Amino acid sequence: MLMKTRLLLSLCLMLILSCQVYGQFTVKKSAAPTGTSTPTTRAGDNKIVYALCGNEVKGCARVDIDVEVKAYIRIPAKQWKGCKITNVEIGLGYEAGKDSYVFISKDLEAEPIVKQDFQCDTIPVSDGLIGWKNVPLSTPYTIDSDDDLYIGLYGIQIDWGIIGTDWENPVDGGNKVCYRRPGQTDWKYQNLPHNVSLKVTIEGENLPQTHLRPSSYSVDKLYYKTGENINLSGVITNEGILPVNSFDLTYQLNDNEAVTEHITVDEMQPMETYSFNYELPINQEGKGSITLTVSNPNGKLDDFPESASITFSTFGCLAKGLQKNVLVDELIGTDDEGAPAATQIIKDAIDNCDRKENVIWIQNHALADDEYAIRGYKNYSKLFAGPIFTPVVNIDHKASIPGTLMLDEDSEKVPAETEMFIINNDFGTHLNTCLDRDDLYFSLGLECEVVDDDILKIKMSAKPALEGLFPSMVKPGIALLIVEDSIVGKQAGVEGDYIHNGVPRAFINDGDPDFAFVGDEVPFPSDGFTLETKYIIPDPSWKIDNLKLIFYVMDGNLYIQNAVTCPVKTATPPDGIKNPKGIESEFAVHCNNGMLHIEGEFDKARIYTMDGQQIIVTNEKDTNVSKLVKGIYCVLIQKENRFVSKKFIIE
Repeated sequence: MLMKTRLLLSLCLMLILSCQVYGQFTVKKSAAPTGTSTPTTRAGDNKIVYALCGNEVKGCARVDIDVEVKAYIRIPAKQWKGCKITNVEIGLGYEAGKDSYVFISKDLEAEPIVKQDFQCDTIPVSDGLIGWKNVPLSTPYTIDSDDDLYIGLYGIQIDWGIIGTDWENPVDGGNKVCYRRPGQTDWKYQNLPHNVSLKVTIEGENLPQTHLRPSSYSVDKLYYKTGENINLSGVITNEGILPVNSFDLTYQLNDNEAVTEHITVDEMQPMETYSFNYELPINQEGKGSITLTVSNPNGKLDDFPESASITFSTFGCLAKGLQKNVLVDELIGTDDEGAPAATQIIKDAIDNCDRKENVIWIQNHALADDEYAIRGYKNYSKLFAGPIFTPVVNIDHKASIPGTLMLDEDSEKVPAETEMFIINNDFGTHLNTCLDRDDLYFSLGLECEVVDDDILKIKMSAKPALEGLFPSMVKPGIALLIVEDSIVGKQAGVEGDYIHNGVPRAFINDGDPDFAFVGDEVPFPSDGFTLETKYIIPDPSWKIDNLKLIFYVMDGNLYIQNAVTCPVKTATPPDGIKNPKGIESEFAVHCNNGMLHIEGEFDKARIYTMDGQQIIVTNEKDTNVSKLVKGIYCVLIQKENRFVSKKFIIE
């Protein structure tokens, strides 16, 4: 018989590998070269029009409204050292922008080297895209160093978007934008899905006559399994001022023997491109690298060979999927008579599976209006209209379990589209199915110890399976949950006391304690990250010996990608150190007439509610707390790398 208790599973992968990739090539060439833009420079000119975009303005970049915005491309200045930039042509979107100018810069955070204003009030704004605007530089800029240059458009975007784009696949260095609110100092950087419509005219006697550059590439996946093929695609750009009819392409996978092909094409005019697509089998584990070299344009030496070769190292290979952790999150209420039987089904399934150490089990009382409701989450069950869907248990919910049924809003059985389902005796089969999945490629680490009796010192880490290859996620975020075992209470369907395990106590997040599991987007560097935090245990009834932490990573759709757990452990002082009073004796706090006074020398003090919400940060000995409501508060005092917590009362 199906029971009311609902459960869902999180697929999580734990892996740490380090190897090398080797393989042999088979090649599939594209049928013919394709140009992303029509030629703008002809042989005999002492100039080149550098453009990474198509010739037509097809769309605009709507990054935000009412923001300062800079759209730009990066140009390889070294090969044109001594030449002059004389003109910039920009593609405009649906509005001309306010206070706009063209800029040249070596550092996007610094003041531009060149600012060339242009008259926006002369640009007609219609219902369609505005199109191209020519901006000659009043004083040509001489390229005087080897540093790459950023050339772009600055303006204030009011509504629809001032930045024109093409509709091509993005080229490395050609799809950059940053923006900020007026009056703010920090820029937010992002890549556009298409290329900025921008062309730069470079003139000079020493322009390269013949030069080919592999300018962009892509692989179809980040991680491969042995025996799979990489589809490597990209373009080669003619950055010389002479047309090119033939050249050599050389590929080398790791230390394998290089493979060279002679390519014959119709005339590639300056800034025209040749598209390629190669298929490479991967046969061994590790991080891979492919070096692509373009040589012998028209049978001659390249005028600038140092940029005619590029190495790709943004892929890796694993022989098989690795074991993941599965988070079993059981939603129960103390008024649910079916909960004890469902809990026993879960316990038996975990005990009988071969990988019980990879199962994390929590009993979630968040949807029940009882004594175990998660601290600080009074609106927890109101986030979604239906009681089934709650973000913290919305784990890998697009992976269906065949044959499992759940109830819709009319209490009718429907095929499951989630991993939250009504418990029955088939749960063990579902659990093993989830343990067999192997589609994630990063591991998590978690450490916790108790300092000064009621402060948790926590360290979290996330590492990719292969160095530098952290999997991409849509708006990734993190969450940290503290749970308690062996809570003695009541439970419908059981006479006398009942022991609840893995009961969530609180989400640890200083920024927003009511909705901490959603949190802010956390950018994941390619090598992963390590984060440290501290948390004051707000309730003395929580038994430290029974506490444990669960740390998990989720994407913008609230799919939990991976999780890890660890017990809370008491720190042991090193042998030979005797400090009977410790830092505790260095401070005292007094609260009178709305003023909090801290005795002792300290670096910083943080004031928290007993729910763990940070409300004041100060470095003053006397702090005005008169506007806080009456009640008990906690102050966390920091001196260097030592901490002590004190409680005080506002009456």
